Amino acid sequence: MSTSPTPQHLKQLRDALVSAFPERSSLEQLLYFEFKKNLNQITKDSNLNVVVFELIKTAESEEWLVDLIEAARKENPKNSQLEAIACELLSPKAPVVPAFDVPGPQSQQQRILILAANPIGTSQLRLDEELREIEQGLRAARQREQFEIKSALAARTRDIHRSIFDFNPQIVHFSGHGAGQDGLVFTDDTGQTKLVDGAALARLFNLFADRINCVVLNACYSEVQARAIAQHINYVVGMSQAVGDRAAIEFAVGFYDALWAGESIEFAHELGCTLIQMQGISEQLTPKLLKKQLDSESTTPSSVSEVNPPFKEVIEPRSTNQQPDLDDDLSSEKNVNYTRLRDLLKAGNWKDADYETYLVMLKVVGREDGDWIRPNELLNFPCTDLRTIDNLWVKYSNGRFGFSVQKNIYLSVGGIADGKYYEEAWNKFGDRVGWRKGWWLKSWISLLDVTFDTTAPWGHLPGGWVERGLWVYIDGGGGHRLFSRIETCKV
Repeated sequence: MSTSPTPQHLKQLRDALVSAFPERSSLEQLLYFEFKKNLNQITKDSNLNVVVFELIKTAESEEWLVDLIEAARKENPKNSQLEAIACELLSPKAPVVPAFDVPGPQSQQQRILILAANPIGTSQLRLDEELREIEQGLRAARQREQFEIKSALAARTRDIHRSIFDFNPQIVHFSGHGAGQDGLVFTDDTGQTKLVDGAALARLFNLFADRINCVVLNACYSEVQARAIAQHINYVVGMSQAVGDRAAIEFAVGFYDALWAGESIEFAHELGCTLIQMQGISEQLTPKLLKKQLDSESTTPSSVSEVNPPFKEVIEPRSTNQQPDLDDDLSSEKNVNYTRLRDLLKAGNWKDADYETYLVMLKVVGREDGDWIRPNELLNFPCTDLRTIDNLWVKYSNGRFGFSVQKNIYLSVGGIADGKYYEEAWNKFGDRVGWRKGWWLKSWISLLDVTFDTTAPWGHLPGGWVERGLWVYIDGGGGHRLFSRIETCKV
């Protein structure tokens, strides 16, 4: 080698080999045909990061690391990561042939499985546009022959494993609705909603951890499921809060355009977030990249917990610290001042913030404390004010509370955001957010029973407005109208 490899070089080499050989079997073949070596004698681990880590350690200690790099580059001449680290480490005497002139075997094709679900009764998403943009980007890419996309629309839970078996992807992408702790929204056999929680998804992806390198969950509040899956999969993207259609599409465009160009997953995530910001959409902090932890400088793993360590959050587009107050959009079409609501939420004073929400909503429609909002006023509630109130709740509760959170839960239990009252769905919604209690004969809680802290169920707050307006007791009150307005306003 012209350069003695540093720890940073070895990390880059590890990442390049993982990218170039996304399956253990491809490494087994490389070692056997090029070196007559048995990978199982080096490591029997199924986790690709661990396998490559042990392989590099062995090759370096036995002084055949240069041969390993040259063989890997020969097998994958168009892998830009591998080519870059090889050029940096290998002797200048070793000719570096441009990738487009290299004869012989082509690098292994990367496969991306896109699962999409928009069940009956849920708000319609622009999933077809997201898929179309991803495919158009691939068609325009110079390295398009190195990738293949397969999509499964109206995806049911059983379609996940069947599609993985059939297509054997390295990346799995989900587009659709998310409901926080309750799970991702898939479609059942009748086209209705089917929730799948993080624990179930993590268990499933653990079975395919030796072949899947990345999972992208392009759905609201999907960071919950991403954290579970990241215990087993190298890279997982999840959304920390509600994400709009425009932001979701922009992120997908940036993420996959970068991959088509041969960039790393970290680069792809950053580009996706950057495109959101460039479009003037204030959701660039929403996509979170989680990476399965692997301490490459430590000694050989000695236990199962070390081989399958917990995830860590490694890439974020900006600081995770709450932004300065000036960054909060407090816009109002009715000149209502939202500073007090913002300050109460920022301080975690959920009870007073709940009451302040009631007061500012009354001010928006021109009413005072003690009054209530009429149905037609709710159906025409200014979108700007509705969005301001919801954004503040979602931001300062880390996606746990807010009108949009409540709407998504309502949709997930079979509700329809069309302004009509559906008793069964409304009751299920009340059960889910903790507004109805009881074992057999359930009853709606009073304001005294509202839980004003973050131990409350997802969507529990804001809640005081429901009783103050007597909306729970009058044919589901205004909740179904509020959710209809949220849907219309695209909050």
